[in-house]
Amino acid sequence: MHLIITEKNIAADRIAHILAGKTYVEVKKDGGVNTYSFNDTVVVGLRGHVVEVDFEPGYTNWRSEVNTPRSLITAKTIKSPTDKKIVTLIQKLTKKADHVTIATDFDTEGELIGKETYDLVKAVKPDVRVDRSRFSAITEEEIQTAFAAPAELDFALAAAGEARQLIDLIWGASLTRFISLAAHRGGKNILSVGRVQSPTLAMIVDREKEIEAFVPEPYWVLTVDSKKDGEPVLARHTTARFTDLAQAEEAQAATRAPLAVTEVKEGSKIDRAPTPFDTTGFIVAASRLGFSAANAMRIAEDLYMHGYISYPRTDNTIYPKSLDLNGVLKTLQKTEFSSDVSWVQANRRPVPTQGKKSTTDHPPIHPSGAATRGELGDERWKVYELVVRRFLGTLSPDARWLTMKVLFTAGTEPYTTTGATLLEAGWRTVYPYSEAAEHPLPLFAVGDHLPIEQVNLDRKETQPPPRYTQSRLIQQMEELGLGTKSTRHEVIGKLVGRKYIEGTPLRPTLVGKAVIESLEDHAAAITRPDMTQTIDAHMQQIKERKRTRDDVVTESRTMLNRAFDELEGHQSQIGEDIMGRTVEEMILGPCPVCGSDLRIHHIRNSSQFIGCTRYPDCRFNIGLPLTQWGWAIRTDTVCPTHNLHHVRLIAKGSRPWDIGCPLCHHIESNRETMVLIPSMTEEILGRLQRHHIYTVHEVADATPDVLASAAAISPAAAELLKAEGESVLGLLRLRSELRKFVRKQVPPRRGRSHSKIMKYLHANEINTIADLAGADPALLRTAGIGEKEVTSLLSQARDYCNDKTLRTIGVPAISLKKYYAAGIQSPEDFCRYHPVYLSVKTGISPDTTYRHAEMVCLAQNRPVPQKVTRAMLERGRAELLTIPGLGETTIEKLYSGGVIDSTTLASADPAALASHSGIPLKKVQEFQSKIPGSSRAS
Repeated sequence: MHLIITEKNIAADRIAHILAGKTYVEVKKDGGVNTYSFNDTVVVGLRGHVVEVDFEPGYTNWRSEVNTPRSLITAKTIKSPTDKKIVTLIQKLTKKADHVTIATDFDTEGELIGKETYDLVKAVKPDVRVDRSRFSAITEEEIQTAFAAPAELDFALAAAGEARQLIDLIWGASLTRFISLAAHRGGKNILSVGRVQSPTLAMIVDREKEIEAFVPEPYWVLTVDSKKDGEPVLARHTTARFTDLAQAEEAQAATRAPLAVTEVKEGSKIDRAPTPFDTTGFIVAASRLGFSAANAMRIAEDLYMHGYISYPRTDNTIYPKSLDLNGVLKTLQKTEFSSDVSWVQANRRPVPTQGKKSTTDHPPIHPSGAATRGELGDERWKVYELVVRRFLGTLSPDARWLTMKVLFTAGTEPYTTTGATLLEAGWRTVYPYSEAAEHPLPLFAVGDHLPIEQVNLDRKETQPPPRYTQSRLIQQMEELGLGTKSTRHEVIGKLVGRKYIEGTPLRPTLVGKAVIESLEDHAAAITRPDMTQTIDAHMQQIKERKRTRDDVVTESRTMLNRAFDELEGHQSQIGEDIMGRTVEEMILGPCPVCGSDLRIHHIRNSSQFIGCTRYPDCRFNIGLPLTQWGWAIRTDTVCPTHNLHHVRLIAKGSRPWDIGCPLCHHIESNRETMVLIPSMTEEILGRLQRHHIYTVHEVADATPDVLASAAAISPAAAELLKAEGESVLGLLRLRSELRKFVRKQVPPRRGRSHSKIMKYLHANEINTIADLAGADPALLRTAGIGEKEVTSLLSQARDYCNDKTLRTIGVPAISLKKYYAAGIQSPEDFCRYHPVYLSVKTGISPDTTYRHAEMVCLAQNRPVPQKVTRAMLERGRAELLTIPGLGETTIEKLYSGGVIDSTTLASADPAALASHSGIPLKKVQEFQSKIPGSSRAS
């Protein structure tokens, strides 16, 4: 058997179907993992790393006095499976295989995953043949070629990946524990420190310091407004910036009409076509379309897995000779870019453009398969189109511009203006992402005299350096040698997830600044790129077989020990420094009730709220969404009304949720419920808010005296207001219960939020789960709930209400479980079926079922059934069995209609009994006719 192992399931699926050709591929699940079989071949996909590196047992206790953070530097590491199902399956299939091919992604990470797989395979079958298949796109041609000429696993490349894995674990774990313990932070609130992320964060913090320290300097710009042949002309003084106002005013005074042309310079400028995409270039271009670095890479990897583009993790900007450019163009002829492809073929440049970087692992990112907008969807289509158009641009001719520069004099002062006109669009015909703003000028000749309509002297100021965008930061990381093409966007994602940075462009949070400033003060080497650059350079040497993995790991441990020499000498100072600076990050401003500080509180990493620091003397607080919706942080924006910092929720992988001023948001979000109180007016509401009564709960909780004083109403009106508040509070609790129920049963989706559904339900007087249970299905469908979802929702609501009613009446939970299993679901069932039938169906004793039925019937104001003892039941059963043709199964049906003996059978209404029991009417009449002494006896 030939076993092929890919990096992901989707790759396994595609590769299996490509290699199988027209042969049927059998898809099976083995231990919950998909396998794809054809002929004598089985293809299975991993889930990335199925083995992880961790420290040996004994290092889980962060506060251990023996295994301190520093001890992690030299701690032994072990490998353990992260997905036991896949590991078990791989080794099970290996035992049947005589040939194993590793087909993971071809980069350092993919080679390491391949090496991990190799070790798993060899552990159970040391003599099995293992080879390696490498490809840059999951297309039929690439896959067939790669599997026709397999290679060997690159153990040096895998060793470099393993070195990076070990070094990042050692640095990240030891530094994170040290800093977090020093600052008394734990749980989700730890202070993460890493070999690459700390220098990256330091760049953002240092840029913010530059911005904060920047002192703008004034300068003046001198221009004149004129006209030529009716067209406006703006000429600027040849001194682009005057830093001295007196000199600028002197030049302004010396500017006299006319504006005389002294020289006209015409020329042309070549506008070079763009070079092929490497990973960084792609991320930069995608950012201009609004994609974050992480999102751009996620989509690109998805397109690669589906065969639409080549591998997106590459440092190459030169197409290799082996890449069939004509074949790619032929593929694109089948797409909506066919007209662009035809134009490129007709105007194609002799040699594609080239960047400065050339590698042998993967070609630049390029399209590899035909796609349509419909099959990709908007987001994926935008990225696919970007890759297609960039590829076409690299094969297109350069653009050419006509340029003009005109020199003037006005009195004694020199002026100039410039213009440009696009003569040949070239590559811009197919790649519209780069702006090409033309600025044509009228025709000028030396000696022309133009009028001066106005002389402008504008005061401006120098601007601070801009904050980093994600794409610019990745470019800077690449220039400094921080991280790799595969990890840079992930590092930024970690910094966002740790609440160290936020916003677009990026800016550090208070905690991010605190960590870096403390490290810079006490262990600056950790925040500088030097050590990371050195280690990364040496990892490159591992790939080139110039150094070994153990050599580089040992060297990194020595560097880290030197850093700890500095850190441990200042541990308490670092802790106090960070704690002192990070307390500020939670303070929002003055409490509206007492004037003390309002502070964000996080509780057990799930709940969060804003409360006064004078608690319990001051109990003012504002609720916040659970941390699953985002971790609350303060921003620099301050509310002019309440003098409170705005609040933002940050969640990994989601856009930030700006709540704004928490008090403004608190007031506005509670207004809708406050006006549900019948006697609440705008005037009363305004007075209550001025006395810091913002919610229905606070109205219901306040004493009538407090309400009367705050709202300026009579004691009687205050009593009414409080009573109404208590009533509305009860309604809100029921609504809250309904909202939780709906949220659990109906998943959110695009265009249908739970908030919209609840507003619609409330508007149609559905405020409780009981209201929902009796709702019109058509109304629920109008709320945006699907047909199947409506059926399920109504069924669940009815079950919930029935269960709540029965529990309230007093039916024990253990008995309810048996009733539900027997199909007895509602109070109506307890009243409709005789207790004997309930006993037979559930196995509960007749006495107990009678007691339960009695409780339910009394609560429902229904007749209580006649009690039947066990002796009566046995006697009646014996009587019924004497009737010809009446057996045990029929007796059970008769019980459901209240028939327990021949007497109750004889007196029963035949039609009603037939309807209730499901026994045909003629059969009922037949049984009655055979009862001895019955008036119906034949």
